Amino acid sequence: MDCPQKYKFQYVDRLPRSNGAASLQGSSLHKVFLEEFLAGGVDDLAFLLEMMADDLRHRLNTQDPRDYKTKLPLNEAEKFDAILDLKVWAEGLLQAIQLGADNYGNPLKLPGVETTEVEGCTELYLPGLEASIRLRGYIDLVFEDGSIGDLKLASDYWKAIWTLGKAITEYQPAMYAKMLGAKTFRYLIVDKKKDRSGRANAPAVRTIDYEVTDKDFQRLVQDLEYFVKTADLLNDHKNGHFPPIPEYNGQTRDTAGKPEVQFCGKLCDFKEQCYNAHFARGD
Repeated sequence: MDCPQKYKFQYVDRLPRSNGAASLQGSSLHKVFLEEFLAGGVDDLAFLLEMMADDLRHRLNTQDPRDYKTKLPLNEAEKFDAILDLKVWAEGLLQAIQLGADNYGNPLKLPGVETTEVEGCTELYLPGLEASIRLRGYIDLVFEDGSIGDLKLASDYWKAIWTLGKAITEYQPAMYAKMLGAKTFRYLIVDKKKDRSGRANAPAVRTIDYEVTDKDFQRLVQDLEYFVKTADLLNDHKNGHFPPIPEYNGQTRDTAGKPEVQFCGKLCDFKEQCYNAHFARGD
């Protein structure tokens, strides 16, 4: 829905993708926080942080991580900094869970966690197409009060910061609620903070809690019907329509005079292919 051409590159053409440090940091945080701290009951912070550092180090050394802007491989110094940053943000999350408040004194109130990483799967009927599709995914958090949630290691940059205004536009809560029959959804947000030198500061740790409504489910069904139809999903994408939807993000000192970079400011691994296919000048 964000960009049909991006979907085609990733899921139909299956073009190779590169991971950045941020996505790998998120994966390592999820793995240790959900599996060892919550599900495993390990509460030794120093041990958990070293486990997280080891996991991220392995990912950085085996998955060819690249700089988001330049697409160049990360050097050893950048990998080292990524590990140090994750340890700072992870420590802030773990302490906030244990103490009930983050490093800035903001209270953090969570129900007890019943289980983590629950696989959800359900058939969703699309009346406009008289067909069903399967929703499937892994829910990070299932709480003892029946609510469900997702962990986000997220930027605190004003254009990207997670708010209720962002959360209520996501499809994930309605999909997960359908899978488990839940109504209350909770994002557990770890806001990544850095000082002026670029070093990690303690994160803000907070939640965004809200009820998933019938309107959310209706929008999910309507938008999925549109997606399935335009992508020709039920016919193996054979007659799918996948237009690019770039989002211009202005000009910076680094992008001046570079339309191949300026044309779209979205997070995407396929900008070079998209520009060459749709926007390059000449034959």
